[in-house]
Amino acid sequence: MKKESKRHILSTVVVILAAVAAVTVLFVLHHKQQQEKARQPEESVSQAEDNTIEWNGKRYTYNNNLINILFLGIDHANDIDTSYMPGDAGQADCIMLLSLDKETKEGRILQINRNTMTQIDTYDSTGSAFGTVNAQLATQYAYCIGGSRSCWATEKTVKKLLYNLPISGYFALSVDGIPEINDALGGVTVEMTEEDAAINPAFEAGKEVCLKGADAENYVRYRDTNVFNSNEGRMQRQVKYVTALIKNARSHGGSALYNLISPFLDKYIETDLDGDQIDALSSYTYLTDEVAYLPGETVMGEEFEEFHPDEESLQEQIIRTYYKEVN
Repeated sequence: MKKESKRHILSTVVVILAAVAAVTVLFVLHHKQQQEKARQPEESVSQAEDNTIEWNGKRYTYNNNLINILFLGIDHANDIDTSYMPGDAGQADCIMLLSLDKETKEGRILQINRNTMTQIDTYDSTGSAFGTVNAQLATQYAYCIGGSRSCWATEKTVKKLLYNLPISGYFALSVDGIPEINDALGGVTVEMTEEDAAINPAFEAGKEVCLKGADAENYVRYRDTNVFNSNEGRMQRQVKYVTALIKNARSHGGSALYNLISPFLDKYIETDLDGDQIDALSSYTYLTDEVAYLPGETVMGEEFEEFHPDEESLQEQIIRTYYKEVN
C-alpha cells in the first residue's frame, strides 16, 4: 500500500516537472522570437496608405520626386561598424537630411540640432528595444549598439520627429575618418568667417582655405563649450564642409565619391546605400543658400543645452517643403 502511494506521488512529481519544463521551453522560445522580431527593422510608416495627410482642412501628398537621405556624423574614436554596449557607440554630433529632387537635380539640406529633445528608444546589449527616454537626439545612436543597428534606430527616431517623413537610407561617417577622407580628395576648400578664426588663426575671415588633415576635423568638430549655443555655429560649418566635400568629389568625375570612400567603408563609414546611390549623392547641386533648420529654441537644461522644437512651425515646415497640395 505504501509502495503504491510512493509510486503515485513519484508519478505526480514527474508529471509536474515535465509540465514545468514544457512551459519553460515555450517561454524561452517565445522570448527568443520576440528578441529576433525586435532586431528586425520596422516597415516604413506613412500617414496614409496613399501617402497623403490632412492639415488645416486641406489634403497634401508627399512629393515623390524627393529622395531623403539621413547623414550622420558620429563622434567616436574606434571602428564605426563594431558592436558596442549601449552607451559606448558614440553620439551623432551632426544630423542632416539631404533631400534630393530627381527632377531638378537639386539637393536641399535640413540641418537638425543634435540637442533636439525627443523620445529616444533604449536598447539592451543584443540590440532589442526595451523602453524610451526623453533625451537629446544625438544620444539615440549611443543608446543602441553601434553600426547599422544604431543608424537604423536614429533614422527611425528622426522619422518620428519629422512626422513620419519618408527616409530612403542613411550614411554615417565617423568624424575620426575625416582627415583621411579629406586628404584623399586633395583637401576641401571653404570660405572662412570671423567666428572661424577662433578655431585657427589661419582661418582668416573672407579667406578661402583648403583644409588638410587635422584642420578639417577641427573645423567640423570645434565648439566653445563655455559659450551658450555654440553648437549653432558648428552646424553651419558642418553644412559648408559637407557640401564642399561633395562638390569636390563631383569635380573628379561621376563615380568619384564611391571610389573615394570605398577604402574607408569598413572603418569609418556605415551606410545602407549601394555604390550607385553613393555616386548619385555627388550628382546633385546643393542649394547652400537655402539650408533649413528646425524651428524652436535652445534653453539650458538641468545639465546640458536642450533644443525644443516648435511643433506647430515644424509641422508646417515639413508639409510646405516635402508635400504638395492635392487639388
